[in-house]
Amino acid sequence: MRLGIAGIVGLSLAGQPAVAFAQAATGKEAGSAGKRWEEEFSLWQKVSAGSDVAQYEGYLKQYPNGTFASMARLRIAELQAAAKAKPATGASEQAEADAKAKADAAAAAEKAKAEEQAAAEKAKAEEEARKTAEAEKAKADAEAARVKAEEEARKVADAEKAKAEAEAARLKAEEDAQKAAEAEKVKAEAEAARLKAEADAKKAEEAAAARKLAEEKAAAEEKARAEAAAAEKARAEEAARLKAETEEKEAAARKLAEEQAAEAERLKAEAAAAAEKAKAEEAARLKAEAERQKAEEAAAAEKARAEEEAAARREAETRRVEAEKAAAAEKARIEEEAAAARKLAEEKAAEVERLKAEAAKAAADAEAKAAEAARLAEEAEKRAEEAAAAERAAQANDTAARENEAQDADTKNRGLAVEQADDAAKREEETFQKAVLDGSEKAFRAYLDAYPDGRFVADARERLAALADTARQAAKPKQESETATVETERKAEQPVVDRREAYMDRSTRVQAQRWLSMLGFNTYGVDGVFGSRTRAAIAAWQGSSGYRADGYLSRQQYRALRQAAQYAEARQNRQRRYQQDYDVLEGPVDGYYERYYRDDGYYNGGGGVVIIPGY
Repeated sequence: MRLGIAGIVGLSLAGQPAVAFAQAATGKEAGSAGKRWEEEFSLWQKVSAGSDVAQYEGYLKQYPNGTFASMARLRIAELQAAAKAKPATGASEQAEADAKAKADAAAAAEKAKAEEQAAAEKAKAEEEARKTAEAEKAKADAEAARVKAEEEARKVADAEKAKAEAEAARLKAEEDAQKAAEAEKVKAEAEAARLKAEADAKKAEEAAAARKLAEEKAAAEEKARAEAAAAEKARAEEAARLKAETEEKEAAARKLAEEQAAEAERLKAEAAAAAEKAKAEEAARLKAEAERQKAEEAAAAEKARAEEEAAARREAETRRVEAEKAAAAEKARIEEEAAAARKLAEEKAAEVERLKAEAAKAAADAEAKAAEAARLAEEAEKRAEEAAAAERAAQANDTAARENEAQDADTKNRGLAVEQADDAAKREEETFQKAVLDGSEKAFRAYLDAYPDGRFVADARERLAALADTARQAAKPKQESETATVETERKAEQPVVDRREAYMDRSTRVQAQRWLSMLGFNTYGVDGVFGSRTRAAIAAWQGSSGYRADGYLSRQQYRALRQAAQYAEARQNRQRRYQQDYDVLEGPVDGYYERYYRDDGYYNGGGGVVIIPGY
């Protein structure tokens, strides 16, 4: 049905070429079917020539509904039955069975071969008949389409002819009416008759001309339709060609537009990269200038603060000497007035001396242990320095990469650590201030329980001792109270050394304060006393270095602090040397310092942040 419709449409548009197309399509399908049958027949000949069950099964797998499928299944059953047959008796019976099996197999083979040939001939005949029928059908469809097209053309011609005849009939009717009117005037003048005769002749000529014109018009319309069909076909072909050319031009235009867009994106990316680079360089320069100004301001503030602290220490020393003198005078007066209680005072003094001796012995042992620990620490530090010197040579190539990777994280972690340390210090200070306002022993002990290693531990213990002395004064004589107070004050004046910092002496603490200030963690003084500001600086450095921010330096942290300070000092010396040699400030300008600062990675990527190992 599909081929018939296609043939009719093709005939109506282009005539005979549609029939040729239908015949070609039918022939192509017939050729494909014939080729498949030949392949199946060739495979069956190869399989049937042997007795391999696997080959028969392969044929069935490839052609499950083929021409020889039933014969293949029968042959498989025979071969399987023959394979399962077993000998019943001796050798003779086996030979007879073999001979009989061979004869049966030969007969079956002959029979199968005959059936195969018959089936092949039958299939071939059926295939040829089918091909012939399909060709006849295609031919009949084409003929029917042609006849239909001719019928339609004839109908169109008949319609035009009927139209012309109707026009002629109308003209004739008009002529008859006019003749009837003229017949009534037959008695008119002779001139009128002559004029009528001439008019009749003229009208007859006009009618003949009209008929001829109608015939010519029908022929012209038929020719015009044919020409219109040809022109329509030509226009369609021209439109297809123009459409193809337009699509090619549009594809070329799209490709050109894409290339131009890609080029514009590349230029835009390059411009953005250049702007970003210039912005980064300007930011680095401004940051370096700001850091330099900040360092100068910090140095001035540090100097002023040091002077103020020195004045405060001198004033405190003066007050302490005056207090000691007043205490000595008061003590002498008390000893003179307390003659009656001298015996008790002497016993108390003996007890105090015994405690002093024990404390002195314990202090001597602690100093000996501290000295030994310091000696061991110095040896360990020397060995660590030697190992670090050896490692620095091996890690020189990796330093830049590690520093660049850790730069952003270091800056962020340092800021976070400083904030955390400030918050912790603020909370601790608020807790201590509340205890001071409360003024009770319970409040100070609560602070000591919450912050056993806090910055105000010494003050809290001193205030607890003062509260204890006040309580004893209410229950004991004044002399005993004064003696205990003096002893408590003497013990309170002794610094409390945390076990984690037992290895540090005054010079070690001074050096630690210098290193912290060098790294940007200001201690507001280098006096060897770890007060609240020094503890805050230590906590900030610990947080930025990945340690727990408790404000106390362990031996390992002290070594890490020294290594970081040595690195920063070496960099500052190198920077100062280049500044003196070239008389310029810090900061890369178009990569001018690239060859000088390539080793430490400081200027890699145009950065301006100090990278310190371990941060």
